[in-house]
Amino acid sequence: MPLIARDYVPTIPVPLANFPRAEWIVGSARYLTNDGLGFFQECERIAGMVKARILHKTAYIITEPCAIADVLVNSPNCFVKPYVLRRLRVLFGDGLLTSNGDHWKRNRHLVQPAFSAEPMPEFLKFVGYNTEDMVASWRDGEVRDLYPDFVDLCMRNITIMMFGVYDEVLGNVTRALAAISHELVRAVFSIKPPRPFFFPRNLKRALNYQLGALDGYLGRLIEERKQQPPRGDFLGLLMASGVDYQTIRDESVTMLLAGHETSAAAVVWCLYLLARHPQYAEALAGELAAHLGGKAPSYEDLERLPLLRGTIDETMRLYPPTHRIGRSVKTPVMVGGHMLRAGVDILLPQWAVHRSPRWYDRPEEFIPERWTPEFKHSLPKFTYFPFSGGPRTCVGSHLSWSEVAAIIGLLVQRYRLTLADPRPLKPVEGLTLLPAGSRLEMRIQTRVARSQTEQQRA
Repeated sequence: MPLIARDYVPTIPVPLANFPRAEWIVGSARYLTNDGLGFFQECERIAGMVKARILHKTAYIITEPCAIADVLVNSPNCFVKPYVLRRLRVLFGDGLLTSNGDHWKRNRHLVQPAFSAEPMPEFLKFVGYNTEDMVASWRDGEVRDLYPDFVDLCMRNITIMMFGVYDEVLGNVTRALAAISHELVRAVFSIKPPRPFFFPRNLKRALNYQLGALDGYLGRLIEERKQQPPRGDFLGLLMASGVDYQTIRDESVTMLLAGHETSAAAVVWCLYLLARHPQYAEALAGELAAHLGGKAPSYEDLERLPLLRGTIDETMRLYPPTHRIGRSVKTPVMVGGHMLRAGVDILLPQWAVHRSPRWYDRPEEFIPERWTPEFKHSLPKFTYFPFSGGPRTCVGSHLSWSEVAAIIGLLVQRYRLTLADPRPLKPVEGLTLLPAGSRLEMRIQTRVARSQTEQQRA
């Protein structure tokens, strides 16, 4: 299951340095926007805390684990979500991704039971069924762009888990909102003058149209649910709490977009890495076949598959879907032994920390077997935090990790997937860490005949 850093970590003085390159007007913003992942790794090499000017704002890029703990665990109430996410309230409203304070605490408490371990076995059954439906259109020997397949699969999974239903109307609205969300992120991060945080008019128009369509869908669904016995799913918990419709809408948008995008990205990067390292794909196929005999893994099976667990953990180390965390300082606070004033920004890049040679042997290599219990225990807190940490640990971390493991566990048993283009796949920063062009073209080769697998499942 996913590793989540939660515990208090004592503060120790952390070296602080200035980023060595800056331009007169935009500071170091161009380095961040042109190659953010490279920028983060350069900061990690310079010092545990690096101070930079991004446009008119002061930002600290923090990669030292104990200083990360100061932000996420030791003093979380001294920080709020960063300006970038506050600007995205035009899409997410006051959902868990963008809200702060008592509003966030109340809603987090309301929806937490929907993501607990109790509904997980039933959820993974749906994941297995939906994955079977997805691969029904695959053909042996074909070259196929699998990215949209996985986006649709994870969208179907999360909507069934949240609302108990899925149809193409909701799917089309969610796809459109996901595309808009990436455009919004690009607009927010743009440094082109004269208005770097201006949202184009056509983008606003498209956003308002799709949010209106979602409003209509949720309104109809809520009216239907009022005539049915209460349920303990995401929507049922919010309805039973008595919160207003706006809260239901905001949390629904947040979970729909963040929930399916992160899982789909993790599946894509996992299959990409296995295709780049076929020896691990073959070893994993052997482990899965020996334990599962062709069937989809159940919730109980996931604990008995060490190479599958290591494969997922290693994927989220190298390509964490949430690859950076942002905060703004609300009140003066001590971080890494340095007093930070109110208003400055904080960036905590998992991408750079997870690839640091200080914590990982051969950090750029894909080595699933490194994730032994002893290795996990030896890692300092916040050297691995794909789901954030502290009070704001991702509410769906357990669900997302298990969903990805279940999908990979079924696909690797049944198919040998190879890259149609052997060139490395470039990661691109968006709301999540995506493959360039949002494409993953792979050649599909059947390992186990579908009829045989269906007979074993029956």
